[in-house]
Amino acid sequence: MKKINWDYLQNLALLLVVITLPMPKYSLNSQALIILIAVWLFSGGFSNKFANLKQKRYQFLSISIWFFMFIIGLTYSDSLDIGFKNIVKNLPLLAIPLVIFSQEMELKKLENILKWFSISVICCAVFALIKASYFTYMNFGNYFYNQNLASLLNIHTTYYALFCVIVLLNFIYQIMFIKNKIIYWVSIVFLLFFMYLLSSRMGIFALGVGLFPIFYNKYGLKSLLSVPVIALLIFGFLFSPNFQKREDGQDEFGTNTPTLNTRILHWQAVIDAVGETNIYFGDGSGTDKKHVYTAYNEFNFVEGVKHKYNAHNQFLEYYIYFGLMAIIVWFFCFWVWIKKIFNDYYAYQFSVFIVLICFMLTESILERQNGIVIFALLLSLILNWNFKKNEAYK
Repeated sequence: MKKINWDYLQNLALLLVVITLPMPKYSLNSQALIILIAVWLFSGGFSNKFANLKQKRYQFLSISIWFFMFIIGLTYSDSLDIGFKNIVKNLPLLAIPLVIFSQEMELKKLENILKWFSISVICCAVFALIKASYFTYMNFGNYFYNQNLASLLNIHTTYYALFCVIVLLNFIYQIMFIKNKIIYWVSIVFLLFFMYLLSSRMGIFALGVGLFPIFYNKYGLKSLLSVPVIALLIFGFLFSPNFQKREDGQDEFGTNTPTLNTRILHWQAVIDAVGETNIYFGDGSGTDKKHVYTAYNEFNFVEGVKHKYNAHNQFLEYYIYFGLMAIIVWFFCFWVWIKKIFNDYYAYQFSVFIVLICFMLTESILERQNGIVIFALLLSLILNWNFKKNEAYK
C-alpha cells in the first residue's frame, strides 16, 4: 500500500485556505481551515512539530496570544454566549500559527502561497467586474463603486483592499528583485484600477507607505526622492471622482457610506466609551458593548447604533475587551515583530507589517474572519521563514 504523503497534503490544505480567503463564501474558507487542522493532526511526527514550535515559541505566541486572551477574558465576562462565539471566531489565531510554526518554511513554499493567493484575488476581482457589467447592462444600477462592488464580492471594501495591497506589493517586489515579467505589470495596472473602484482610502495610503521599505532596499537613501511622487499619486487617487463621491455620505441606492467626518465622530464616541470600561482588564471577551452604542447615541452617530459598528480601530477594540492588559500584550507583539525585522531584514516583510498596522488604525480587522485569517497567515509565514538563508530573495 502506498504511503500517504502528509507533507504534500498539508501544503495542499494550506493552499486551499489561501485560495478560498478572497472568495465570497466565508464557509469555504472555514471548511478549508478545518481540513488544514485535520491534516495537521493526522500527519503525525509530533516530536518534530513541537521541537519547531519550541524553537519559534515567541513568534508563535506573538500571534496566538490573542486567542488565549479571549479565553482569559471569558472568566470575567457578562455574557458567556458572546464570549464563546468570540473564542470560536478567533480560533484561526491559534490554528494557523500552530500549523505553520511547526514546520520549516522554504522559499519555494512561500512563493507558491503568495502566487496562489494573488491568482485568487485577481480571479475574484474579475468575477466581480463581470457581475457588475451584467447588472449595468440590465439597468440594475451602478455596481462599479465602493460598497456596491464589494457586495458582489461579499467582502467589505477594506478587507479586499487589504488583499489587493498585499498582492500589489508582492508583484512590485518581484519586478524589482526577482523577475521582471509582463504579467506582473498587467496585474499591477488591473489591481490599481480595481482599488480605484473600491475607493478604499486606507488601501491607497497603506500601499504608498508600504512601498518605502521596498524602494529603500533597492535604492537606499535615493528612495527618498520617491516620496513626493508617491504622495502625489496618493492625493491623485484621494481627489479622484470615485473617492470624492464617498464624501457624499450616501450612494445611489441610498446606502450610507462613511465619510471622514463620520469616522472622526465614530472614534470620539468610542474613546468616550472606553473611559467607562474596567481600565485594567476591560470588559472581557463576552462584552455586549452596550456602553459603546450608548456613546454613539450621545454623539448622534445614528448609523453606529443601527448597525452596531465596532471601534474601527484594532487597538481601541482590544482595549474595550482587555483594558491595559491589551496594551501590554501589544508591546510584547511589537517587540517580537520588530526584533525579527532588525535581526533578519527583508523588505517585503517590513512592508507587510506596515500595511497591517495602517489598516488596524482605521479598521478592527480582527473582528471578521477575513481579517483574522490574513493577519494570522501573513505574520506566521513571514515570522517563520529564515530570510538570511535566502540572500537571493533579500
